[in-house]
Amino acid sequence: MNPRFRDLSLVATSPTTALVIACDSSAGIGEKPLDVVQIDPAITAAYSLRVPLLELLCFGAQPIAIVDTIGNEMAPTGGRVIHGLKSELAKAEFPDLPLNGSTEDNMPTQTTSIGVTVIGQIDQKEIPATSINGSLIVYQLGTPYVGESVKAHLATIFSYDLVRTIRTNSAVVDMLPVGSKGIANELAQMAATHAAKISAMVDLQDAEFTQSAGPATVLLVAVMADKRESFEKQFPELTEIAQLHQNSD
Repeated sequence: MNPRFRDLSLVATSPTTALVIACDSSAGIGEKPLDVVQIDPAITAAYSLRVPLLELLCFGAQPIAIVDTIGNEMAPTGGRVIHGLKSELAKAEFPDLPLNGSTEDNMPTQTTSIGVTVIGQIDQKEIPATSINGSLIVYQLGTPYVGESVKAHLATIFSYDLVRTIRTNSAVVDMLPVGSKGIANELAQMAATHAAKISAMVDLQDAEFTQSAGPATVLLVAVMADKRESFEKQFPELTEIAQLHQNSD
């Protein structure tokens, strides 16, 4: 078993099971004097958790524990962060997952800093395959938002329920949340995973595809080309952006 799958770490715990570990961090977004974006740190925490949670759900792993590392005092910032994490877990239908962590109560801080690690578990036979037969169609769900734009569009960012529904579709081969590196970069990562070459339907140099998508406000979905018609009927809100072809070089 490969110990890495893109940004995920895989640790075999038995001949048949493995831990899957994902993490994310956020700084300068909160209610501290030097924060660049002023917002309730509970919201910052929720969206910091969203990133690794989505990574595990897209991979097919079951989250089993959450660890938070808060670079601020427990009260009031740490308390708001923990509240945001618990609220997001409930929203994602994981209200009872163990949550543990630490705060910085020795030093005064002027910016908000949050780290989140999600530990999941997967049956090794369920680890997604990387080989493809034929071509894949890659669709984009969502719009890249970061910073103040996230604040302005909180109500329209796609839900966990939609992600779960998409993943159960038999046409889906791969799903990849897009964060700070942008759509074009993550599309390249997806192509590398499948040893495929990209035929883009859009200009990947355009700002929409190179800018940060912040806390996973975009999801890439790769679908078997021969099943695209039925997939598009079920999920008309997704937009085709590229095709992946087997690399014969």
